Amino acid sequence: MNIATTATVSLGAVTIGLGILAWHLTKWWKAGGGGAKAMPGAGGGGGAGRDPKALIPLLSSMCLGMVSITAAGGLIGTGAQFLLNSGSLIGNWSLTAATGTVTPEVTRSGLKALSPGGCALLVIYFVTCTALWKSGAKILKGKIAAGVTSGVMLGLSAGFSGMASVALVTITNAVGDKITGVVL
Repeated sequence: MNIATTATVSLGAVTIGLGILAWHLTKWWKAGGGGAKAMPGAGGGGGAGRDPKALIPLLSSMCLGMVSITAAGGLIGTGAQFLLNSGSLIGNWSLTAATGTVTPEVTRSGLKALSPGGCALLVIYFVTCTALWKSGAKILKGKIAAGVTSGVMLGLSAGFSGMASVALVTITNAVGDKITGVVL
């Protein structure tokens, strides 16, 4: 059985993760509408027109980030932990500089660990997202990178996104164990 990650998340990192998500959702929302009633500066639509399918690269890569941060080690877990630590440092500094507030740790208790089958599925998912990133257009690469970053920042939080991460890890373990035939 995989050991749970020892990473912790600060309010600064959660702020960065939510900021990335808000940025992309705002751009997606603004790209929709169209016509004379479109938001000023929206350019009459363009983009995907609030088509939920346009959010798939961002949201699926967020899921990858949320599951990656629960990996206890290896290249994926260490990379996710490095990204989280960098985000915490930058987020804590920006919150303190912008608002003068303290940035407490907001890590959820009872971290969920990946099973061996879940780890195998994580590697497969990572390879798939990497292949999409390598073969995609510049805008797709940006959405995937932003989604993974946001997912890593939000995956261990005690808030709603942390609960979503618990569900994702549970599903990843169940599907990974079934696909690989791992029985514990």
